[in-house]
Amino acid sequence: MSYGYGIGDFLAVSKLAWDVYTAYKGAPEDFSNISDEIKSLHIIVDGHKDQFWEKTLNSDKQTQLQEILQGCANVLGDLDELHTKYMRLGSDQGSSSKTIERIKWTQENIAELRARLTSNTTLLNTFIAR
Repeated sequence: MSYGYGIGDFLAVSKLAWDVYTAYKGAPEDFSNISDEIKSLHIIVDGHKDQFWEKTLNSDKQTQLQEILQGCANVLGDLDELHTKYMRLGSDQGSSSKTIERIKWTQENIAELRARLTSNTTLLNTFIAR
């Protein structure tokens, strides 16, 4: 994303959220539980993009909004990467050690990503409410 904020930033985060939501929606249960939270972020970003198109923010608020949007993009990118790695680990179904590795790896990573997703969604919601 560029310096400052613009409608393109909202569109990019909204599209990324939708793409990641779509991937998680059809995923195994380990992942599908987080899809509703991803969809919530998408709804918030998509629903408020027009509000900021016409709004003039001072430079501090612009920086804050850009940092929040970047945080959203970062966690969505990490969720997308996790899904890709998980699906790659799952492609070798014959190995029980791979299955154990996959379960352990997922449980360790999904909790941290869920917390980051919730935090970024809350930050954006709070910023919008001000």
